[in-house]
Amino acid sequence: MPQINGVICNTLTFFNRNSEIIDNLNSLLIRHILTNDANALLLFGSMGVNPLFSVKMEENIKLIELAMELTSKKNPILIGIYGADADEVIQQIEHLGKHFDELNYMIPPPISENLSSEGIRSYFENILGSINPRNQIYLYNDPLKFVKNEIEPNWLKKLTKFSNLRGLNDSFYNIKICKSYVQLINENFSVFCGLEENSQNFFQLIPSNQRKYSGIVSSISNLVNMCSKLYYYAVNDNLLELLQLQEQINDIRTKIYNIKIENDKERLGLTYAFMHLYGDLLSKNDEEVNHITSKLQTEIDPISRERIEATVNYLRNNKQIYQLYSIGRKDLYQFRDIIDTFSKIDILVQQGKVRKITGPYRADINTIYKVMFENSRLVFRFRTNKFFQFENLVKQKLLFPFLDKTLTPNDPNLREKVNKIINAKTGAYIFDKEKPPIIPVSNLIYYDETKEIIPYIFSVQEYIRGKPLFQLINKYINEGKNLNTKNFINIFSYLGEYLGNLHEIKFESFYRNISNIGKNVKQSYLEYFNNQLEIEIQEAKKNKIDFGSEIRDYYKDHLTLIEEENEFVLLYNDFCSQNVIVKEEQGLIHLNGLVDFDDWWVGPRAQDFIKMEYLILKPLNIPSFNNAFYDAYLKHNKIDNDFKKSIELHKLLWLLTEYNFESELKRKIHRPDPTNRVSTSLENYLFEIQAIIK
Repeated sequence: MPQINGVICNTLTFFNRNSEIIDNLNSLLIRHILTNDANALLLFGSMGVNPLFSVKMEENIKLIELAMELTSKKNPILIGIYGADADEVIQQIEHLGKHFDELNYMIPPPISENLSSEGIRSYFENILGSINPRNQIYLYNDPLKFVKNEIEPNWLKKLTKFSNLRGLNDSFYNIKICKSYVQLINENFSVFCGLEENSQNFFQLIPSNQRKYSGIVSSISNLVNMCSKLYYYAVNDNLLELLQLQEQINDIRTKIYNIKIENDKERLGLTYAFMHLYGDLLSKNDEEVNHITSKLQTEIDPISRERIEATVNYLRNNKQIYQLYSIGRKDLYQFRDIIDTFSKIDILVQQGKVRKITGPYRADINTIYKVMFENSRLVFRFRTNKFFQFENLVKQKLLFPFLDKTLTPNDPNLREKVNKIINAKTGAYIFDKEKPPIIPVSNLIYYDETKEIIPYIFSVQEYIRGKPLFQLINKYINEGKNLNTKNFINIFSYLGEYLGNLHEIKFESFYRNISNIGKNVKQSYLEYFNNQLEIEIQEAKKNKIDFGSEIRDYYKDHLTLIEEENEFVLLYNDFCSQNVIVKEEQGLIHLNGLVDFDDWWVGPRAQDFIKMEYLILKPLNIPSFNNAFYDAYLKHNKIDNDFKKSIELHKLLWLLTEYNFESELKRKIHRPDPTNRVSTSLENYLFEIQAIIK
């Protein structure tokens, strides 16, 4: 059996009031742990010890079977075994051996009686010499927990003569003794740090070329994916990143575990965090779920609960937690499910074997996985929002032919061609190298709207390397770096050029629904705008905006701007820094691509400036960025005072829409938002609306 290294998750365990395993909760937990990059599971460790282990052995066997099924035996499973004497430990291992051919065990010294050094050594020799050699054994040293029984380095080395002794988990309470342990590390003997808050110091005790034979026994990895990154930094000797990430993990531990109770802080804090994370997926009619939830409500004070919830939300939004999402009646948790799905699609089979899958990442409309094949790196997106406002189709399939001019707005057969594309429920769109798109986008490798493989439409596109522009900007700001550089100025110049390129694609009519492109449109843009504005004013009135009449007056004063709209272009309609992917290499910043065209449509070009102005240019307030963007755009279209007023008018409608959406979101929360994000957004929208109409 291969050596166990990396992140060993000290897993929580969910029992009901009768000390029986709760299958659905434990299944969800284990899948979550594996998705968040743990290398191995420790069952019945300090986070999941069942005090009735010997009495309820059948329940513990059920949990082990569940874990083995979910890991497909690809992730090692360690079982915590505790006993007052060697015979009790051996008996438990032999009992499990009747049900499982291969298991790994983590064994501490006797749990109830303090023994001499020689007595502890004899205890382990008896166990190691009595069990099947194919079972890997890892000892567990924590004198503070196990009646001061300590595993001494001088005789531990002699125990390594037993081939089934493969390592040690040390509580790191004594750095001098830990230094002696790490001297034993080799390809056949691992040493783990059982004190995750001190992992960074532990790794620095180990020569960098031997860290791959070490690991962390972590409880916080029940929740986050950060411990795998910590181990990666240690193995690659990235000491600065190691230190910074350790500080982040310790801060998160404090926020999750700082509960006003005496004992069991870690388990309760993690359990509450996990239940909050998956509250929307857990059945409200499940008696055991309700029992656990109500019990946690009484055990954890309200302030701590709010802090834990805010922390979980922050970690999820920053991708330090990979959350699992339900797909119809079947949960797409297991990576092998995705691989099975891909095996049914010829073009994906041609990409070679699946090497790695990361995610899921959730956006407002889609759930996303990044998939690394032998021959490519792709993004798998499936529409999980049941309330998507517009066309229930993969909108890139109709957009991309316009980007390389395969389709043109003045084509006499435009409607016939659009119908053909819309009616094609499966397919791809690969750009010809001789006819590239007018903006940088990735090939649409495959799309499927049939809902036969999974109960949602999905698409697979090439992965664009890099990160969203806003992340790079925030990184520079946090590090105190100068943003006003040629690198960033060039990026904004490119953005102006690309938006200008899109707006070169001009239509004779307005199409809010792209499925109607090529039809004779009956509704005018003026009529559409009037209706939308009135709907949002009425909705805003419900949300206690009391200056609807002022908004109407402002609109009437600028009505001619809408009446004169007669040029309609291809709109991105989500042109913001979140969808601009950049990569910094060797001091240069490259704009590698644009993503997320789920809301593109055909309308007046002023619409496309709203998010660029409101979310990027205005907050940054760097004149050189504005100049670079608009100078590049002006090569394609003019911008006069009337056009600037038109942008303001369209922004007014957008702000009202966003205000109403956030207000609805706040009502759905049913409690104060600990991050104050929603309240702050509402205040900003109100301020901007008032600034426009005054």
